[in-house]
Amino acid sequence: MRFDIAYNGASGWENGIFPVQRPSIQPSSRDMEFLEIPGRSGILTIDNKRYEPLVIPVEFNFRSAEGEWNETFRNAKRWLSGGGRLEFTDDADYFYKVYSVKLKSVERKTKRIARFTAEFTCDPFCYLKDGEREYSKEEVEFNPYYISHPDYIITGEGVCVLTVNGKSMRANTGQNLTINTDLMIAYRLDGTMQNTAVTGDYQDMYLKEGDNQISVSSGFVLKVIPNWRSL
Repeated sequence: MRFDIAYNGASGWENGIFPVQRPSIQPSSRDMEFLEIPGRSGILTIDNKRYEPLVIPVEFNFRSAEGEWNETFRNAKRWLSGGGRLEFTDDADYFYKVYSVKLKSVERKTKRIARFTAEFTCDPFCYLKDGEREYSKEEVEFNPYYISHPDYIITGEGVCVLTVNGKSMRANTGQNLTINTDLMIAYRLDGTMQNTAVTGDYQDMYLKEGDNQISVSSGFVLKVIPNWRSL
């Protein structure tokens, strides 16, 4: 099977731009501060409980048609621009959320051949594709991955209390409401914002590693998009 990448749904091979080799992806570093105290041996550490952005360099080359080098490279720049979603064929169950792409080390080898590196600056985590679909609460109460920021989709009418691991959010649900704990927003399925309809802390609704307890008020239906992720 040939190695390829997909960015925002389009593959390198489809664009006539080919990854030279599989990238070496270095793990994201945890954000730690180290303090030296005069008169005290060793150091004190402060854990900021976050990870640095992940940088993934991918080297590409292409061979253009006669006289079309510049147009081929313009296509590459259009394809590899802005933020989006990065996937690798040798890790097909996961994807990366990309903040930005920077093209570096551009070399025009001949009138038709080029080599360059695309540097993808990403969210620190890789995300499981299966974590993007809806589940019942029972199906996601055990989280085998890193702490996740799920979407809770509530259907029903009236005031609903969503409880996760003993902490609650109250939601005035008019037929349906989605609580997006990653973006920390609430909205209806038609996109209408409903931030004022909820009270509570979005961070309390995260799914911890291992066992979780999730409940919702009687008379309401709850579905969960777990957004499972790993380092």
